[in-house]
Amino acid sequence: MRRTIYVICTLLALISCEIRFDLEIPEEDSKLFVFCLPGSWDSTAVIIDIARFAGDDISLDISKADIDICINGERQEVHFQPDYKLAYMPYDHSIPEDTYYITRKILPGDEVSLSVSYPGLESVSAVTKVPDAPIDADFRIESLSYDKNEFSSKANFIFEYTDLSDDTYYAAVFRERQYKFNATGYIENNGEVIRDTTETVWWEPKNMSHVYDPFQSGQEFNYTSFNNNNGLVFWKNSDALDKDGRKTVFFGTYIKHDVIYNDSEWWHEYLDLSYEATIYRISEELYRYYYTNLLLHEKGLNYWGLSRGNASFSNIKNGFGILGGMAGTVLTADVD
Repeated sequence: MRRTIYVICTLLALISCEIRFDLEIPEEDSKLFVFCLPGSWDSTAVIIDIARFAGDDISLDISKADIDICINGERQEVHFQPDYKLAYMPYDHSIPEDTYYITRKILPGDEVSLSVSYPGLESVSAVTKVPDAPIDADFRIESLSYDKNEFSSKANFIFEYTDLSDDTYYAAVFRERQYKFNATGYIENNGEVIRDTTETVWWEPKNMSHVYDPFQSGQEFNYTSFNNNNGLVFWKNSDALDKDGRKTVFFGTYIKHDVIYNDSEWWHEYLDLSYEATIYRISEELYRYYYTNLLLHEKGLNYWGLSRGNASFSNIKNGFGILGGMAGTVLTADVD
């Protein structure tokens, strides 16, 4: 049997052939990539990069770009955030390095126009309008089960807001607030107990990509709301549930509960948790940008080499990227 296998392999090697062919890659110029979301924060950052085509080795020095930003036709002062390693230059840690930004707060209804030029590349431009913030928005947490060993439970994050239009789009991001209190006591000479206390607060992004079922509003909504795997979920308003003239959206996740570690006269320590949700109304072009990029990076299809062949949406004229307006409302909820 082994001899037969050797003979078959030899015959296959003799009859095999090799076909060589050349791939003709079209020559295309590199283009600017721009990412800017006015209205999402007090400062508005503009991230710039180069979308390089095959064979193009053009280098990029961000500081050489020329940027114009206008709000309702009024030109704004643009600042540049240098590399943090250049300690002799002033910088703001809240802004990413090698980024342009403006400090003028952008309000709902503002029209924002942007143009970017860079030596050797075609100039790009875009315009967007910042939508109104969500109206009458509420956020609460509904616990579904509790694991006393892990101090955690399955839960629903529930949004309710007022908007009956079909042509609006929404997004939400979540953060976990952890407050830790520690008090240790010692006795003074007069018998008085003195406590040494410390308090710390820190925030952690609540990434919704790993949850047991990220969309709990029903089967239909499960297929029409999306997660970009960075803690942001987004959906069409027309896909949310209608209830008594309000929209309702559920997101399933796991949450932690408050923990008392010690509770005695000499040592008192506990952890208090709450959750912050920012719900945004986003422009249609921003929704389309997130949606098409999500389809391009679907993990299930990509694993088999079957990613959808659609192009990523961009409203940047002569370039790539997005200028998309958004306006948000920050809401908090404690764990029951």
